[in-house]
Amino acid sequence: MSNEAHMPPQAVPADPERDRRFMAAALRLGRRNLGQTYPNPAVGSLIVAMEGGEPVVVGRGWTARGGRPHAETIALEQAGDAANGATAYVSLEPCSHQGETRPCAQALIDAKVARVVTAMEDPDPRVAGKGHEMLVAAGVALSTGVLVEEAARVHAGHISRVTKGRPHVTLKLAVSADGMIGKREGERMIITGKSAFDAVQTMRTEADIVMIGIGTALVDDPRLTVRLPGLSDRSPVRVVLDATARLKPSSNLVQSARDVPLIVVVGAEAREDRKKALEDEGAKILEVGVEGEESVDIGEVLEKLAENGFTRVFAEGGAQIASSLVADDLLDDVVLIRAPVVVGQDGVRALGGYALSAIERSPRFRLVEQATLGEDQMRRYLRAS
Repeated sequence: MSNEAHMPPQAVPADPERDRRFMAAALRLGRRNLGQTYPNPAVGSLIVAMEGGEPVVVGRGWTARGGRPHAETIALEQAGDAANGATAYVSLEPCSHQGETRPCAQALIDAKVARVVTAMEDPDPRVAGKGHEMLVAAGVALSTGVLVEEAARVHAGHISRVTKGRPHVTLKLAVSADGMIGKREGERMIITGKSAFDAVQTMRTEADIVMIGIGTALVDDPRLTVRLPGLSDRSPVRVVLDATARLKPSSNLVQSARDVPLIVVVGAEAREDRKKALEDEGAKILEVGVEGEESVDIGEVLEKLAENGFTRVFAEGGAQIASSLVADDLLDDVVLIRAPVVVGQDGVRALGGYALSAIERSPRFRLVEQATLGEDQMRRYLRAS
């Protein structure tokens, strides 16, 4: 889509390489609050004006925690009068619907921005091209589709929620050289090293939710908070899939529920006294259907989380959750961290009844990233389509 004929001389002239460079910066800004803006997307915006023949950033913005104010509003406020005749770079189509504040597309028009560059159209039916149409109708020059693939990854949670009715799901698997995630019996076994631990902590900061099954909760008694210095306030909402409400009120998860939100997903047959004991400690109970005797319907779990505004789920354990996500084709992103240790025959297979080839060699996924984390090897796979 283009309307460059309306561009006044003050705007930053269209240049593909320069547009990509500024859009990359806008995407990085948006990621600053990724995991903190749900149900809204984490958008980044730059206002760029020409000064002395050179482009100068006069305003920066990224969606605030809780989803408001929006990135464009913050960037325009910072730019002030300098926005008049400038170019705005926005990582997602500006909203066009009236909410608690005026639409961002209208705010850009009112600020007399001369040109707007966006990465992609917003698939939200309330927007879906209408923001772009407003800008063009007002005589604003428009370029879109700049770094669209990169933007689709940053906004994957928002896109999934509004198009699929469920959050974007990332599965993290820390596995031994023989494909195990731990031992069947005995004390918790730590598979990967400190570098991998730190990397996973960082990944948590960009998730709305970190999710585990009741088996992992009972064996490991985790907190699932972010434990990197200075980032504790970036801890995501914790979710435990617990069909029969076996989670102990004395567990670390429940005892920290008043500080970091905890949702315990149970089935309809879960005992009332168990649910009440968890609620009394600050946990929220979410009821869904069950599959078999002790497994919740993970598809329904994801749908209900989306209904509650959540957009990005980081699933960390265990094998039952992993195999259910694979079986129901609910995975969008897989982080596989392989350690050199060998667990042996008494180990728990990472994907239950599935081999790791269901991810590593499946045409449904493509390898997009590799890294060495201390002695461990990390590979990241994205859904191929």
